[in-house]
Amino acid sequence: MKQTLTKIVATLGPTTGTLPSVRALAKAGVNVFRLNLSHGDHSTLSDWVRNIRIVEREMGCFLGILLDLQGPKIRVGRLGPEGLRLRKGATVVFSTHKKPASGIIPVQFEKFHKSVGPGDRVYLNDGQFCVRVESVSGREVTAQVINGGLLTDFKGINLPDAKLSESPLTPKDRKDLAFGLEQKVDFVALSFVGRAADITQLRKLIQAQGGDVDIVAKIERRQAVENIESIVEVSDVVMVARGDLGIEIPLAEVPVVQRKILTVCARQSRPVIIATQMLESMIENARPTRAEASDVANAVFCKADAVMLSGETAAGKYPVAAVKVMVETLKEAESYLVETERNGITTRESLADFPINKGIALTAVRMTGWLNAQAIVVFTQSGGTAKMVSSFHPMVPLFAFTARQAQARKLVLIRGVFPIWVDNKISFVEDMSELFEILKSKRWLNRGDRVIVTTGLPLGIPNWTNVIRVETVS
Repeated sequence: MKQTLTKIVATLGPTTGTLPSVRALAKAGVNVFRLNLSHGDHSTLSDWVRNIRIVEREMGCFLGILLDLQGPKIRVGRLGPEGLRLRKGATVVFSTHKKPASGIIPVQFEKFHKSVGPGDRVYLNDGQFCVRVESVSGREVTAQVINGGLLTDFKGINLPDAKLSESPLTPKDRKDLAFGLEQKVDFVALSFVGRAADITQLRKLIQAQGGDVDIVAKIERRQAVENIESIVEVSDVVMVARGDLGIEIPLAEVPVVQRKILTVCARQSRPVIIATQMLESMIENARPTRAEASDVANAVFCKADAVMLSGETAAGKYPVAAVKVMVETLKEAESYLVETERNGITTRESLADFPINKGIALTAVRMTGWLNAQAIVVFTQSGGTAKMVSSFHPMVPLFAFTARQAQARKLVLIRGVFPIWVDNKISFVEDMSELFEILKSKRWLNRGDRVIVTTGLPLGIPNWTNVIRVETVS
């Protein structure tokens, strides 16, 4: 197996959405392509989707597409060509009036003045500048500059002390969602999630339009961290979006919060994407910093399912090189884990405390170490069996055979899972030789390899796993 167990998500941009670039990124190791709806028009994005599907057919493997909704990003308005210099200790005024007086900072959020109060912090320009609210009068908010600099048009605003009740789904998001469902994307990411109800609202909207996609909850607000248990429960995938999260909470807390989110997701068998600034320096430089390489490796040690590249591939000078660096780093970290954790997950819980499907999944992972197996094979309709086994972090590849191509694309994001589409007529009950021939033809298995096989009988019952067996590739 040349592929890494940890999956790679790459964001497309104007130079990387072309067919040759998508092909190069996929060959370098990208599993899922992210479409950032904060940028780009539908016509351009549909071209990128077409390019991804062309490359998918060329390579004979599944590639996922993640539609990342912009959400209610709060921004300042137009300040003019010279911007506005914020000086430490100075007093500034924000306004939600459509045409505020000269020298006043316009805010493109109708309820800004209702969302903050005296003592609240307001961060601007991705957290670079900070002001503290002194008073609110009508539609105007007066604040003192704590950390200043040159503020220019349309820079972002973060309100870490506010509990916003607004839905994270904007009118633009609804239009973008309809576009994404029409394009048959595989994942939809919801930005600025605060409560489980936000995910439920999006799911109902998707179902009303006949969609069948997995929802990615982006954790980037303090409120979401406080509600993490309930949010994870109703989500399909969780993304630790460390950019805005690092503004909403103190930077020193981000690594701890990341570990806590991973723990909650592991307990609920939810896949996790670690995102933001993983190889940020490679936007401009051909090599990453040592700290960035350590950050990527740490994601492996924390058992994340996927790592994500943003500006590195969307606007960077070295997009393919960034993917290759990530692959190399992931492989080294995974090799170390194979040596140190070959017997799979350890747990204090008794198997008697588990439901049958969870107990079978854990046993399959442990058996790879006990019997020195080279792979796990699962048969899945809903994807539940593959996700459950993966949640126990096997140190070997997990080949998921499914008759549903849409389901196969959703599985490309899951750690260690390599989906394979097969005709419904193929049955493993009596003879696995046909399936083993498929795996041997892809050079994923060799004659004599030992494999742990698990599924649910009778076939076709969602989230039902009750069979485990050991096979040797002939």
